[in-house]
Amino acid sequence: MAVSSSAPEREPVSAAIFKAIEALAARVSSQPLRLVLGCSGGVDSTVLLHALAEARGEFPLELRAVHVHHGLLAQADAWVEAVRSHCAALGVPLQVAYVRVQPDGKGLEAAARSARLRALAAVPGDALVLAQHRDDQAETVLFRLLRGSGVAGLAAMRQIAPAPLAGAAAPWWLRPFLDLPKETLIAWAQERGLSWVEDPSNMSADFTRNSLRGDILPRLEARLPGVRTVLARTAETMAEAQQGLDDLAALDDERVRNPQGGGDWAEFFRLPLHRQKNLVRWATLRLPALPPTQRRLEEGLRQAASPGGGVWRFPLGDAWLCARGERLWVEAAPQGCDAAWRCG
Repeated sequence: MAVSSSAPEREPVSAAIFKAIEALAARVSSQPLRLVLGCSGGVDSTVLLHALAEARGEFPLELRAVHVHHGLLAQADAWVEAVRSHCAALGVPLQVAYVRVQPDGKGLEAAARSARLRALAAVPGDALVLAQHRDDQAETVLFRLLRGSGVAGLAAMRQIAPAPLAGAAAPWWLRPFLDLPKETLIAWAQERGLSWVEDPSNMSADFTRNSLRGDILPRLEARLPGVRTVLARTAETMAEAQQGLDDLAALDDERVRNPQGGGDWAEFFRLPLHRQKNLVRWATLRLPALPPTQRRLEEGLRQAASPGGGVWRFPLGDAWLCARGERLWVEAAPQGCDAAWRCG
């Protein structure tokens, strides 16, 4: 499936679609490619829906869409109908996924995101296609920087990456528009007379991301023109740095591996502390789970370094750091785990 995405006659939206599909085709052998589009009905995903539908004329694609109904706003049913209308006009099958959002101490924004990701991960295909763009990338980098994220967090989103959830029905997640500014997508939609929905919650300053998007980033852009591009470029640099850290962790994993599984406790603690941390973060992300905070990770390693009998587990967040005898390993944590414990 070789098509040049750099042909001068291609507009930015079409060029981005072709580049992403070619990148996916290099990893997936199935024909036609089975793409699942996450479509909210906003301008970004509406443009992606129409652009992918156009691409079917040049690529062998099976395209279907999934819309996640969170049930949080009165407009939710109307959004379903708006997406259904676009899909029907384009001959794209639509699945509506109804989810329950349960904050459980995470906050509404984080809980809605988790529910949405689980719903999207359940839809089978070769790749889930999402409409995040350069401005979303810049926002993500800034948001994670303010939360104290490390290299992995600042690497933010990739144009093509393995699904972030274990057992996802679509093994690849594709973001064709990650190098494009939102204004390019809006212009494309306006040129074609497309309609889209507006989520009023995006205007609420109660959510940190909305404040960054609607207030902080515009102020930074006014003072430092091009700051969104700089932040997006930072994500690329961090992704390269993270690859180097991952390669080092893989080597350390080989070095400390225990024949019975996990790592050899003594060999692990012969590593310098920064490599111990790197290896635990790497193992956590491979579960996959969110990496632990610096403070939590340091406390877990401090306790794990103390000898003790039986099984020991320490919660890192979405994962446990575990030890028994001469073995040390990381495993997924059940809900409600909030303290270290040992059992003989």
